Amino acid sequence: MNGTETTAQMAADGALERFALTRLERFVERAAAAQASGSEQWRVLARHAVFSAYRDCLALGLAAEARAILTADARAAGGGG
Repeated sequence: MNGTETTAQMAADGALERFALTRLERFVERAAAAQASGSEQWRVLARHAVFSAYRDCLALGLAAEARAILTADARAAGGGG
């Protein structure tokens, strides 16, 4: 199986979409930890990671799902409001 077939199979069964959304969730969690750390470098890097993962989700047509992840995180950070 070559790389194209592997990518096509991943897209066909939703694995690529799940990977992208899980990656975004993981980076959002890391960004929250970075925010609490007091390290400006870590905060900047974490924000870049979240943005990159978000853009990957957009490229896969997962805008609504990605926004839901970010919105849930914002609610949690703001105390649920």
